[in-house]
Amino acid sequence: MLSPDVLREKFLDWQCQSRIQAFRTQNGRPNSSMSPLLLDKKGDELARIIVVITENNPVNTTKMFEHINRATYDPATRFDKMNKFLSSEYFLDRNNFSDSVFATFPSSSAITKKILKDGSCILDFIHLSTNYRLVCNPFKLETDEDHWENIYWHNRNFNPGLGSDIDVIKFIPDWKKSKLIRITD
Repeated sequence: MLSPDVLREKFLDWQCQSRIQAFRTQNGRPNSSMSPLLLDKKGDELARIIVVITENNPVNTTKMFEHINRATYDPATRFDKMNKFLSSEYFLDRNNFSDSVFATFPSSSAITKKILKDGSCILDFIHLSTNYRLVCNPFKLETDEDHWENIYWHNRNFNPGLGSDIDVIKFIPDWKKSKLIRITD
């Protein structure tokens, strides 16, 4: 069994490497390592979501994401610029990243109301032979928080229809309760 610190490091390495691969070889399309199943605290499936990882201090990157968005009305140009940036050196050092993951939801959705009320949920990441099952504490970010703005501008560059009437949920893993499961045939 892995220690919580080693599990955290392995997960961040895996997330960074998966994202590098997706941006370099799959034109930025999210793969299953970025789209876990969201389960309630009892383990019942709520939805498949796409999560984003972000830097511990995202202020400068947020400004760049916003600039990319405001510089052109062309969604293809935005997508191309984001893909070039995110496929370069952005994900190379896991130590730059928060161990929390983030996702956007429609404002006050039934799912966010449930997980926030429960105070706990599970993110079940399964990709190839790897399964991370993270027990998380979900928190709704305020719109003036640095990570809310980062996730908003990041996602808006990939989804031009995204409005600001969203909730950004921060999933904080409890590394002592989470686990890595190797999948074998």
